[in-house]
Amino acid sequence: MKSSLERKILVFAFLVLTLTILVNTGLNIEVFRRDYRDSIVLRCQSLAAGLKGAVEGVLALGLPLAGIEGIDGQCQQLVATDPEIVYCLIEDSTGTPLYSSDPALTHLDGSQFVSALNPSTALLVNQQGGRYFDVTIPVNYIDGRLAGRIRIGFPETALDQRAELVFRRSFLLLGGALLVVFSLVVLFAKRDLVRPIHRLSAVAKEIAGGQFRVDIPSLSTNDFAELGGALGEMAKSLQERDVKLRQNYRELEQTNLNLQDSYENLERIGVELRRSREMYRSLLENASDAIVVSDNEDHLVLLNKAAENFFGLPRKRVEGRNIFSFLAQIKVDDLDGQYGLHQRVLGGESLETEISFERPGDHRRLVGWGKFSPVVGKDGTPMVQAIYRDVTLERETKDNLEKSTRELQRLNQMKDSFLGVASHELKTPLTVIVGYTDLLLSEMEGKLDKAVVPLIQYIADAGERLSNIVRDMVDVSMLDSRRLLLRYRETDINSLIETVARECDFPLARRQQTLSVDLAPNLEKVLCDPERLRQALANIIGNAIKFTPDGGQITVSSRALASLRQPHATPSTTAAPLKYIGTTFQPYVEIEVRDTGIGIAAAEQMHIFEKFYEVGKIEEHSTGKVAFKSRGTGLGLTIVRGIIEMHGGEIWVDSSGHDPENCPGSTFHILLPVHAVQADEMDRAE
Repeated sequence: MKSSLERKILVFAFLVLTLTILVNTGLNIEVFRRDYRDSIVLRCQSLAAGLKGAVEGVLALGLPLAGIEGIDGQCQQLVATDPEIVYCLIEDSTGTPLYSSDPALTHLDGSQFVSALNPSTALLVNQQGGRYFDVTIPVNYIDGRLAGRIRIGFPETALDQRAELVFRRSFLLLGGALLVVFSLVVLFAKRDLVRPIHRLSAVAKEIAGGQFRVDIPSLSTNDFAELGGALGEMAKSLQERDVKLRQNYRELEQTNLNLQDSYENLERIGVELRRSREMYRSLLENASDAIVVSDNEDHLVLLNKAAENFFGLPRKRVEGRNIFSFLAQIKVDDLDGQYGLHQRVLGGESLETEISFERPGDHRRLVGWGKFSPVVGKDGTPMVQAIYRDVTLERETKDNLEKSTRELQRLNQMKDSFLGVASHELKTPLTVIVGYTDLLLSEMEGKLDKAVVPLIQYIADAGERLSNIVRDMVDVSMLDSRRLLLRYRETDINSLIETVARECDFPLARRQQTLSVDLAPNLEKVLCDPERLRQALANIIGNAIKFTPDGGQITVSSRALASLRQPHATPSTTAAPLKYIGTTFQPYVEIEVRDTGIGIAAAEQMHIFEKFYEVGKIEEHSTGKVAFKSRGTGLGLTIVRGIIEMHGGEIWVDSSGHDPENCPGSTFHILLPVHAVQADEMDRAE
């Protein structure tokens, strides 16, 4: 028996030493492997940070991530400088690769996430079973938005190869140490281990036989001496065991009560879940939208009441059927598209689309807007939930609106055509009328009856007014067709304003109004058509005179202005002008015409520059040019806007509202670029 104990001890010692060496070797290798992996990760992070700085520096210049040249070469150079790194790529914010060290990169094909080492490093496995450490660093625009990511990776096999070399060296060294240590263990076991164990074993047998008063032999080894003392205290421990068992019993009883309470809580939770499930079923059944659920085998699983009414088929006839045979029965348009959509939703996408079908009951063609989302069934299988909303009335309304829009466009085109034809046909006879009346009044006035002269003068005045109307119609027609030519020359805007102001002396005196000018000195000369600008300013000031009560005040001011708005001539005065914003300030001259008139309502400020908007009530029209609140053809402001926008400028109005009693007034702003736009296409006058 002594020989068997020694053998077991020796075998045990050998196994312990062997396992200790193996474990120590394994731990050392694992520590080395982890440290080596971390060093490669740090190198990858450092290389990625350097590449990130270069890319973000280019992004700060305003270039898009997809438009940077030379990034592929930098990725290839980065991979070539480090033998452990096998790929480097840059992807956009959606995960689409933009640049790569290898155009035929297959390391990440079908890669799946395994684990994360840190927020920027993850372990991936591809379809071939290869495992890679992927280091990802975000790339941001200058405003902090995510532009993309830099990904650098190295294979796990690089760590395995280096760890294998370390393992071989460690195995040789520790194998020799094993032999030396085991020899010492054999000597120690025989002298200091086996003999004291046999002596203590005899004492243990006495205790096992119920003899708790034993003599513990004196042992030289402290551990065995402590073991002997422990054997002496074992008797005392046996007595204390009953006390501990009773205490454990009480704890077990308390634990049983806690488990019972937990079971009752689970029962209550189950009742709440069943109540919630019933509530969900009730909401689903009574929902106003049609809800249809199908499984991954394309079978209809559920339809609510709204779906029965919407599709015109009872649930008993369609539940369990193939969803596409159901769609074919109601003659859904684009059945193939519905199949593709169904498969995409089964893959996890949430989609929306419109369907058109024929309800079997009344053969009415209906349109529904469907929202498709993936759901999970009881057994975890993917399913598709489709929610349909009846948009038939909305579609019919939209179609009617589009039809009305086309009709309005046709009528507007007819109106423009009539405007052009009418102005052309009226121009020739008006020229004859005005010419002959001038001839009668200038050269034949002495031969005419004195009673006839005033009548001819009335004809001349009416012809002149009609000629002005025809001229406005011609100008509008030319603006619409973009045939109005501007004759550019450098013009002093202040002198132009003063000229127009002097021309308004007669109507101002007639209405007892005051016109003051507040002109900024030393304004740059503007490259423009002075005659057309004079016409525009005269129209604006004329409107201010008409809609300002007698004795009112009109102020015209000018000032220099720098703006990021880029000078741009809009293609048509009927379209809303676009404001092109640049990065450098452009020189402008702003002209303001401010009056103390009746003001303009906020709703009308958006439309006063439209053709014929001023027409209003026919009884408000006046033959007088400056009569208070008199209205004309409604073309004056349209012409003004067309002329200003052809110069690359802009016009707008500010008014607190329409109030004939308090007269809040209006302010028209004209913004003109100092330098003309499209100068190479304009006819410049010397």
